[in-house]
Amino acid sequence: MADDDATRDSLCGFPPVTLADWRELATRELGGASTQKLVARTPEGLELAPLVTAEDVGAAVPRAPLLARSRRGWAVAQEYRQTRAHAAGAAAADDLSHGTEAAWFVLDEAVAAGVASGRAAAGEGAAGGDADSGRAEAAASEREVAKSGRTAATEVAAGEREVAKRGRTAVAASEGAGVGRGSEGRARAGVVVGDAADVAALLAGVDLARAEVVIDAGVRALPVAAALAAEAERRNVAPGQLRGAVAGDPLALLLAVGEIGWSIEHVYQDMAELTGWARATAPGLRTALVDATAWHEAGASAADEIAGALAVALEHLRGLVRAGATIDAAAEALLFVLAVGRDLPLELAKLRAARSLWARVAAACGVGPEGQVMRLHARASRRELSNLDPWVNLIRATTEGVTAALGGADSVALPALDEALGEPSPLGRRLARNTQLLLRDESHLGAVQDPAGGSYSIERTTEALARAAWDRLQAIEREGGLLASLRAGAVQERAAAAARAQEQAVATLRLPIVGASRYAARPMGPRLGAQAERDAAAPGAGERGAGDPGSAGRSTRPSEGEAAVGDAGRAGASRSAGRDAAVPEDLSHAPWPDVHALRSMSEVQAKFVAGRGLGGFVRPGPGERVTPLGRGRLAAPFEALRARGEALGSPKVALVPFGTASEVRPRVEYARAYFPVGGFEVVEAEATEELQVAAARFANSGARVAVICGTDARYATAVPELVPGLKAAGARVIVLAGRPKDQWEALAAAGVDVFIAAGADVLAALGAVQQRLEVHA
Repeated sequence: MADDDATRDSLCGFPPVTLADWRELATRELGGASTQKLVARTPEGLELAPLVTAEDVGAAVPRAPLLARSRRGWAVAQEYRQTRAHAAGAAAADDLSHGTEAAWFVLDEAVAAGVASGRAAAGEGAAGGDADSGRAEAAASEREVAKSGRTAATEVAAGEREVAKRGRTAVAASEGAGVGRGSEGRARAGVVVGDAADVAALLAGVDLARAEVVIDAGVRALPVAAALAAEAERRNVAPGQLRGAVAGDPLALLLAVGEIGWSIEHVYQDMAELTGWARATAPGLRTALVDATAWHEAGASAADEIAGALAVALEHLRGLVRAGATIDAAAEALLFVLAVGRDLPLELAKLRAARSLWARVAAACGVGPEGQVMRLHARASRRELSNLDPWVNLIRATTEGVTAALGGADSVALPALDEALGEPSPLGRRLARNTQLLLRDESHLGAVQDPAGGSYSIERTTEALARAAWDRLQAIEREGGLLASLRAGAVQERAAAAARAQEQAVATLRLPIVGASRYAARPMGPRLGAQAERDAAAPGAGERGAGDPGSAGRSTRPSEGEAAVGDAGRAGASRSAGRDAAVPEDLSHAPWPDVHALRSMSEVQAKFVAGRGLGGFVRPGPGERVTPLGRGRLAAPFEALRARGEALGSPKVALVPFGTASEVRPRVEYARAYFPVGGFEVVEAEATEELQVAAARFANSGARVAVICGTDARYATAVPELVPGLKAAGARVIVLAGRPKDQWEALAAAGVDVFIAAGADVLAALGAVQQRLEVHA
């Protein structure tokens, strides 16, 4: 190493530079402060040094097969959550014909969890009664429709509308009961599959012999796989030609929904039966998901995500082995799913650490070399999406796609830029697909096995994350394993604590969201999704032609912010579609002495395909129930804040710069960017040192909110004299840019209503301004 350095230095003509030289220069640039000021700290408590050397990394660099990708490059995947099976299938067929290689169908979470009757996320009670009554009517409607022979898709649509109308109270309650400001209700929408006909509709336009198909079916994976096998047989496609997965993660559903319909022992019996069938008949299908997305979407740290994924994997291994599968068969059936967030270096290290640590854990469990290689599907973060400026989501998805590619994912799914607005538009899906094709086929990001290998900073972060995740995994194991920890609520408490810290960072702008909490200008480009629908429905909007950009995002699914149907409504329709009259309302408590225990794949296929439907496929209870995680998007509180401001008519705020132009510039610029976040229109005036001139200029602005911008030195004497003049000029709310430590109590007594300053809670401050305007309206 020393010879190489000497040779390089002599060729370049530069003198050698030592680490001490760098520290001396950095200290000088920092004005004498220690270089510790440059150390970043992660939510896990890891310290990320600004400069990492080979000596810092040492022998910690992981090597193949620990970081071996199971394929060259990655498969371009897209995920489908349209409620109607035929709509999801049609979207997948279109995408597969234009470059998509893997279609991921995500079933409605309530259906996937095997839950027959729903409870609002806020709990049971009066609100839940309204929602349950809607679900009961949807169930009755479903049975009536079944008798008349109508299609399942038509029934689901009718059930959805009915539940949407009657479940509003329950959904409102669920929104208020989530963990954190941006949390959502429990069950999320997805594809509703009620019988084999729905599976056939889902796959109608898919070439099963060529395309990779994944159906995330939760505890329903066994009957759905039976329907897939029957559909393949009908098309003369041999089971050995099928590629992808028909699988589910019951523990992820427990975290997300809070319950599954029957016992975990029976879930693993079904999973083992499906695994044995696939291993013997359809080796290209994986049969067990390890989905850590719920941790990510609840705000857990990267180390907690890795630990959660490995804890789920261990539970799957144990459950499958107890049910009769071999350890190698169990490990080779696993398909890992991780979300990728905004922080490229940290998220890249997270993917590498997960793959490295799984190889070590699997080896310790006695798994062979093939099972030690993690098959990894990476999906871009839904938690990072914003509906305020959806075009920015395209850039977010691109950076997250780069991270997933460099991190060694085997398949990657990027969201459509308008996914947060409702059902993704064809344009949104096309841009998401082509982004991946450019990254892979033009930028060649998948050409190298481990492109981050050798980067001292990434290697050290990878090792630190792996060790932190190992510590957390051991803590879960000491609690009796993941299922026991979930029942005790320990996992949820740790995730909630991390989420609160993350939400506080978002609220104080330490974790900015471009377009939502920072640079909140009005979005450019054509309107998308629900935005376009509102424009089209507006008075005088006129007829939109097919070529109108605003019609590109026409949506049939409500946005996450429009929760009238929401999780409770969609879950009700989903559950009604997946049961028949013989299934009791509550699978979690009802006894099941007469339930027929379908065990073999052939028997499941015969019963399910013969028309019994998912409602006829149940397992003995009682089911599992735990406290769910509160999932949500980080931008949701800012979206609500902006909507509240727009509902007030985008009120004007006038900046009142008091002092010289150079004095007031920093706080004027701060306030100028601050108020659009809350939907306010900012009016500016020239700086002045005269109190009467400042008040007169405010009077001419037409605003009801005055924002005093100046220096701390002027505030003590000027504010008590300026506030009465501003109120006489029509100010209903007085805001001060800054919060002088020794003056704020006196300034508040002088009439300042709200202080805005770096590091303070933006949501609280702007919400307080809006509230005062509502009071004075």
